[in-house]
Amino acid sequence: MELQGPSLWPKQMKVTDETVRNDLINLEKRGFLKRVHGGALALTHKSLHEDIVTQDDVSIRIAKKTVQNIPASVVMFIDSSTMGYQICNHINSKDTHVVSNNPTLLTRLEGIPNLSFYCTGGHFDREALVYVGQDAAKAAGSLSIDMVVLTPDCYSPKHGAGYKNMLQSEFIKSVIPADAKVIIAMPSTSVANNPAFYTVAPSQVSMLITDEALSPEMADQIEKSGVKVELA
Repeated sequence: MELQGPSLWPKQMKVTDETVRNDLINLEKRGFLKRVHGGALALTHKSLHEDIVTQDDVSIRIAKKTVQNIPASVVMFIDSSTMGYQICNHINSKDTHVVSNNPTLLTRLEGIPNLSFYCTGGHFDREALVYVGQDAAKAAGSLSIDMVVLTPDCYSPKHGAGYKNMLQSEFIKSVIPADAKVIIAMPSTSVANNPAFYTVAPSQVSMLITDEALSPEMADQIEKSGVKVELA
């Protein structure tokens, strides 16, 4: 489907030209459309699916290893779109319920049968492209989350998981139940990066799943903090 006439949209929707331009850029980044001269071209769900399924082998291995550690009949919160899609794409249980504040992830999950999914809603942060704030946290908290799977921007043996976006960091802190099992799933290249906001302490994390390129020294430091390391 082609969306034409963007020059008319500000007047029709009573917004500024910059608002329309920024929204089109964000929608293109999220995979919903491709900007073309004079308008935009909406992408199909097939395009979204193919874009994710063809990602690198490391992410797929991490996703499969993560699924091996997800029990049946669980209510699970996932923050990630790309890795989250791969994880959910390999879940076989019909009783798994996925909760997320990431609308792109939930759109992609529509193509996976026998999977229930819920979006928190709330205030949409255009930088992180996720729902945040009190309304989003309240919605997530009402769903009796048993398990949390996070794909943060970095992980430190001393400080735990961290995010670059402050609002996403605050939201994640607020939605992790005290008794929930927390798994970190991320490539080794993201371990030890320096985020702006540390979010989940090592004492809250049960397991970190990453690839075999993680150095033995780093793996040892992480396990000494009480977090089990699984290599995919």
